Amino acid sequence: MATSRCTPGTTLSAVPRWSHRDPVEGGNPYAADDPRHGAWIRATAAARAALARHDQVLAAVPATQDAQAYGRNLVRLARMRFDTWARRGLATVDGDDARRNYEAWLRTYVANWREYVADTCPHVAPAVRDEIHACLRRRAKHWTKQT
Repeated sequence: MATSRCTPGTTLSAVPRWSHRDPVEGGNPYAADDPRHGAWIRATAAARAALARHDQVLAAVPATQDAQAYGRNLVRLARMRFDTWARRGLATVDGDDARRNYEAWLRTYVANWREYVADTCPHVAPAVRDEIHACLRRRAKHWTKQT
């Protein structure tokens, strides 16, 4: 899976996960004296709280053998995870370079999700995988407009 530039000299991974694990490996990418360091910490805490709330919503969704309902739930889960981490990344956008790097990270994250879903859900209908990819492309556009 690809990585994306975060700041000059720094790269952020964009590893999609169904779990709460952070898609950016290696911890806070900003030095302690960088103003974004604190923003990253606060945004990460907010992301983890959001994931806990998402889990409560998901727990209320009844298990199903229906392939269409399962596909809708999978799209919803991918979107929630994507949006949570995209919101966190947005918290450190503080200028044009950061905006460009964030947009590149979003593109990488979307592309990596496509590969990840194919690997982790090989029995899900191709239409569901395509819908996840289309949904996340739309969400990346949404987050790009927030910068």
